[in-house]
Amino acid sequence: MIVVVAVWLVYSSLYSPLSTGSFLAPETRSVKALTDGVAPTRYIVVAPAGQRGRIAYDLANDGRFPVRIDGLASDHAYGITAVGWVPVPGNGELMGGHASDVRPFPVTIKPGEWVVVWVTVTKPHCQAGQITTIEEVPLRWSALGRHHVYKLTLADTAGGIREIALCHPREALKHLEFPES
Repeated sequence: MIVVVAVWLVYSSLYSPLSTGSFLAPETRSVKALTDGVAPTRYIVVAPAGQRGRIAYDLANDGRFPVRIDGLASDHAYGITAVGWVPVPGNGELMGGHASDVRPFPVTIKPGEWVVVWVTVTKPHCQAGQITTIEEVPLRWSALGRHHVYKLTLADTAGGIREIALCHPREALKHLEFPES
């Protein structure tokens, strides 16, 4: 019995089924995509101070057991004001859904399934030359009776995930990926 309990404790502590893929989408009125001329680099919040922007990222359960996502962890970055989720596909069969379709956590993700997580950020008052970025979104989750924090990393440009710049230099606007949006 002690061996069984020890194995369960180790397994449930190391169990890490969550992953993010390459789906991401900004709410284009307040968030713009930047490029370095070769590849996508980050999102910038172009709204005035105090206004919000939203970016959607996918979150999958690659494990063998259901996972419950409870919401934003308490040690989140300054500027993240809310997170929510949308089922896949969203309203009107739109990948990622609409920002108006965002539901509050918790949500249970079955093995092999995924949801779209919408991250809401609020633009702070930025000083000239100040650069403030969000590189990860910590989400509380549980499985197998254990609670954990998953850090949805935004700096992995190889997978298409982009960090969020809340404060950025004015010159950044010269590098919009889609200037017409």
